[in-house]
Amino acid sequence: MTTISSTLFFNGIILTQNPNQPYVEAVFVENEKILAVGRIENMKDLITSQTHYVDLQGKTLMPGFIDAHIHLWKVGNLLTFTLDLRGSKSIDEILEKIKDFHKKNPDNSYINARGFNESNLLEQRMLTKKDLDSLGIEKPIIVQRTCAHITVVNSFTLQTIENQGIAFEINGGKTDLETGTLYETAQGLAQKILAPYTNAEYKTMLRAAYQALIKLGVTSACDPAVMPDLLEVYHQLQNEKQLPIRTNAIPVRLPDGGANTLPIPKWHRSPMLQVDTVKFFADGGLSGKTAALRRTYNDGISKGIMRLSAESFYLWAAEAQEKGFRIATHAIGDEAIDLVLDVYERLFEQFGFRNRIEHLGLPDAIQLKRIKKSRTFIVSQPVFLEELGKNFIQYLDESYLDLCYPYKSILKAGIDLAFSTDAPVVKNLNPFQSIHNAVTRSTASGEIIAKKEAISISEALYAYTLGAARSLKTDAWTGSIEAGKYADLIVLNKNPLKVEKSEILTIEVLDVFVNGEKM
Repeated sequence: MTTISSTLFFNGIILTQNPNQPYVEAVFVENEKILAVGRIENMKDLITSQTHYVDLQGKTLMPGFIDAHIHLWKVGNLLTFTLDLRGSKSIDEILEKIKDFHKKNPDNSYINARGFNESNLLEQRMLTKKDLDSLGIEKPIIVQRTCAHITVVNSFTLQTIENQGIAFEINGGKTDLETGTLYETAQGLAQKILAPYTNAEYKTMLRAAYQALIKLGVTSACDPAVMPDLLEVYHQLQNEKQLPIRTNAIPVRLPDGGANTLPIPKWHRSPMLQVDTVKFFADGGLSGKTAALRRTYNDGISKGIMRLSAESFYLWAAEAQEKGFRIATHAIGDEAIDLVLDVYERLFEQFGFRNRIEHLGLPDAIQLKRIKKSRTFIVSQPVFLEELGKNFIQYLDESYLDLCYPYKSILKAGIDLAFSTDAPVVKNLNPFQSIHNAVTRSTASGEIIAKKEAISISEALYAYTLGAARSLKTDAWTGSIEAGKYADLIVLNKNPLKVEKSEILTIEVLDVFVNGEKM
């Protein structure tokens, strides 16, 4: 005889994120799912001698957070194998960290690092090949900027690439051999000389990332740029029942450093793993001046880099749509957003899928109307204002700053909005940091960007729960506390809807439940 496991949550503030029933008195969970929500007196017939009681003692229960765009394995990689340069304050500090890493790992055939941001460095300039060469280390040194759209390498790396007969010119990218800088798709030239990770190493990275997310109340996550070897690992983890939270893996169609698309993978949807969307990159990032703009950055010269042509993009995307896949496309600058919408409108008319735009940094009012008409989901990252806002202020004119990540305008236009972190582009994984930035529009130094685009705590919570679930098409089983959905729940020390803006970052996750089980 199978024992039925059940749990009753009661005596607290229960925020369901269901607009039709925002507050309830109790939640009854049986096996993995929510069986009933509402008044506790209506659940008496469900309670058995085996029912476990969770007395919330006035604390707050709500759905677990959903990070709709986070590079899981890369988060874990910086926790395990790769040198983390985030937070570095000077080029000298970066060089010392690389030197120390080399000393501790003398047998590594190369040094792989990530995370510098020139805007936060004492020297206020980019790292260069000359800086890396000064270390005198005779092996490839590959250092990626925090945005993951620019990589700086030493002379040894460039020589290694040349010795392999790889051409430095590449579509969708740019190389500056004088400074050792590789932009956008050209980063793949350096990545090709790195040894591929083993399945065991990927699993180590993912476990580290999952552990970090669970502590912060994240019960679902979407990895938005997955290569075939990593996708195989996700399937293995699911088959081994080792996925601790719900995971959506989005395979890349056109990899960095390549001119040919990757095969479309097998479509897959199960409660713990979804593979039903493919990824494209239309441009780069604002913080490194590679997002594609209609007019120049404040340097008066650069307009960023467009990584796709409209016709190739349409053909590759249509091929995926014919096989049942939705499309998620990285588009930050207004020029890139135009290109993506041109293609999405054709796709929507032909296939009817609701596709995604990742980030959406600088949309104008006309583009927002087009996004609404094509029923496109927006998956964005308020935490960029905190960690990259200094770059935005430095590189963008006032007109662009007024458009920067315009969440109020997005919601006012009736567009579906989901929140996420895009970590490890940023260091802080805490959903409450993103919520704080969406509400305050503040940078790390307290400057305010586009104050009129601030939204409410309630709107930000929704974008991190049911709004995110809708963008992933998992809202039938997660994102809110409703009967029939999986019991992915978190307990908080405070009610987020009853705190001041200044108190958002004092909210703590006390307990996390996935499938009704305490993690």
